[in-house]
Amino acid sequence: MAAAASAGGPVIRRAGCALAVVALLAAGCGVRPSGVIQGLEAPSGPPVPSAGGHGTGAPSSPPAAVSLYFVSGGSVVPVTRPEVATAPAGLLTLLAGGPDESERANGLTTEVPRTIAPATVTTSGTTVEAMLGTDVTALSPTAVNQIVCTLLAANSLADAGTALLRSGGHSLHAHSCAG
Repeated sequence: MAAAASAGGPVIRRAGCALAVVALLAAGCGVRPSGVIQGLEAPSGPPVPSAGGHGTGAPSSPPAAVSLYFVSGGSVVPVTRPEVATAPAGLLTLLAGGPDESERANGLTTEVPRTIAPATVTTSGTTVEAMLGTDVTALSPTAVNQIVCTLLAANSLADAGTALLRSGGHSLHAHSCAG
């Protein structure tokens, strides 16, 4: 009988120690039981691309407004819109959609054709390259400037970058924003 008791002793002691450690950890974690705590509404809408442009994730601050370049009196001018984070290719779709009602009321127009989409935009250093859904050789100089300025502004390169516009087998030489 003594042999049976001594054989079970270490097992019981280990189990007892494990229970004591678990109880100590649970009691010492500082979390007290509470009722339901009300918070803000859950996020909704599509995921927002991270600052690097890859994957998804919530932005660390509210999305900044975007700059689209429209035409006023023959010149290309920036218009700020409070948009959700939009990829540069999406900005080209907004640009091709033209000014909204209030912007049109202020005399703004666009020369960018709706056929610009779909577009693919990549950035390497200070160069933005856009593969457009329309023939780049058919774009007016003003439309080219609208596209270039919008793409460079979206990449914080308005003052120092260049943009290459391509479609099919055609391409235009690198342009800077002349807005």
